[in-house]
Amino acid sequence: MITSLIYQPKFMLTNHEKAKNKSVIVQSNRGWLRLQLPRLVARQMGKERAFIYLGLADTPENRQRAEIKAKLIQDDILHEEFDFSLEKYKPSSHPKLHLTVVQSINKKELSTIKLFEKYLEFKQSTLKESSLHYLRTSIYNYLEKCPCKSLDKPLDIRAWFLENTTNSMTKRILTHLNAAVKWGIKYKLINLKISPFEGMSQELPPHNWEKDPQPNAFTQAEKQAIIKAFEEHQGNWNGKGWTGFAYSYYAPLVKFWFMTGCRPSEGIGLTWGQIDEDCSVIIFNHAQVQLGGGRIVPSEGSKNSRYRKPRKFPCSQSLHDLLISIKPNNPKPSDSVFPSPKGKVINYSNFCKKAWDRIVDPIVRRNSTPYCCRDTFISEQIAQGISPEIIARWVDSSAETIRKHYLDDKLLGHLRPIDTF
Repeated sequence: MITSLIYQPKFMLTNHEKAKNKSVIVQSNRGWLRLQLPRLVARQMGKERAFIYLGLADTPENRQRAEIKAKLIQDDILHEEFDFSLEKYKPSSHPKLHLTVVQSINKKELSTIKLFEKYLEFKQSTLKESSLHYLRTSIYNYLEKCPCKSLDKPLDIRAWFLENTTNSMTKRILTHLNAAVKWGIKYKLINLKISPFEGMSQELPPHNWEKDPQPNAFTQAEKQAIIKAFEEHQGNWNGKGWTGFAYSYYAPLVKFWFMTGCRPSEGIGLTWGQIDEDCSVIIFNHAQVQLGGGRIVPSEGSKNSRYRKPRKFPCSQSLHDLLISIKPNNPKPSDSVFPSPKGKVINYSNFCKKAWDRIVDPIVRRNSTPYCCRDTFISEQIAQGISPEIIARWVDSSAETIRKHYLDDKLLGHLRPIDTF
């Protein structure tokens, strides 16, 4: 309803004023239509701005009615017949109330790539730098390459990944994409109620390591041969002398991996500040992780990190002697225990390609990595009667994981059941 304004103008509009400011504008305010009067008219009414509220919902039909009303008022202003009491512009009778069904306006749906960008921006404060780098490069790049970026075509997206990458990579992409979609639903960034990717990765065949996890531990003979080969490597023999780099430099690190069962990145990232003064206890609480492009960053963990709980590792006599033999005088807590030849952090990828593969592969005649030292340590400790629960504490794992992934039967072949008769 329009409230009447009883007001007598103090002056009439001049021709210049009429030409300069004569438009009546139809506006929508919170879904309801109103008319905005020209500013000069509003000022004569003692206001900076004046509106006539029509009591009509903003629909195409009602907007046409409002345009007609605006034209009527505008003509009155031009002909100096404007009714400042507004009585003339009231509806002749109140229209019957009725409900108008207005189709809801959907949000513009985000593409998979735009949603994933927002998801990564949100997660960057909680993820490890190495995890964030993996999502920003590998997963993001695949999403960007996929020609189908609409969230309402999940099967097309799945089909493209299966055709253009491996089954294992498809599982990873769908897992992370599902997490991003569920996050978008939670924060109302998309109009979905449930993620169309929910459970999709689980429907694919399992990863190879999930099917039949095979640890790759070295035998005692292989382990000793590997250590000896590193200790004795002097470079490349050209018939006259040794040239190139001697990989014997890395022998202490290789021994350390065998003696602790730590992850390779934990050994590379070890500092003297993590080892007590007499080299009897090591505190594992971070690692050094190599990102794309060769950049190496510390991984000290987050709430999702494997290294979120520092663990104490008691040194055996052999490990104690090794650490004492390589410990410099008065090392700084931040000094690396196993630095590169140039005093920096060892580049794990380069080490594997140049040193490990060259030294180890001819000995064991199968593919291997420094992670096999971890398999070897765990299997050897079990063979010596140490319980998986204790070993799990030493190596930051679980007894279940050790039984499932690390226990190598070929190292346990000498064990026999206890004879109870």
